[in-house]
Amino acid sequence: MGTLFIPPTSLIIPNFVIADRLGWIDTLTVVVVPGAASAFGVFFLRQFFLSIPRELEEAAVLDGANHWQVFTRVLLPLSKPALATLAVLSFLTNWNDFLWPVYVLFSPERLTLPAGLGLLQGAYITDYPVIMAGAVLASVPVLVLFVLAQRHIIQGVSRSGLKG
Repeated sequence: MGTLFIPPTSLIIPNFVIADRLGWIDTLTVVVVPGAASAFGVFFLRQFFLSIPRELEEAAVLDGANHWQVFTRVLLPLSKPALATLAVLSFLTNWNDFLWPVYVLFSPERLTLPAGLGLLQGAYITDYPVIMAGAVLASVPVLVLFVLAQRHIIQGVSRSGLKG
């Protein structure tokens, strides 16, 4: 929980050093991998798994399931709405990220869309219609993802507040 209170901009230099030592600078891996896990995701899934009744796990163990089978056959199917919600929230956070891709991606062809839109602004003139068209294009994947995952998001949010 304490890591949620650390501003992400204060971690840019340590994250850059780690990415450089891994050889990920100027690759798309440096944008995807660090954004895949977060303290919010751990907290969100912890709260969801605490809301699942313990009796379901005990019943699976009585039926002869080991810990892995309990997880894959009981808990994981129940957690699909929470995982979908977390996937959408993580995607939104990483899709809209501007600062990190600007620091770690140097090739213009590898820039993410929000960072690439910054290149369209010139020093003396700005072509606003092109920037607005790019902003509309940047919002299309987010809207499509939300439409596809809307049912799971609503289930995940509604169930996360319930205690079994």
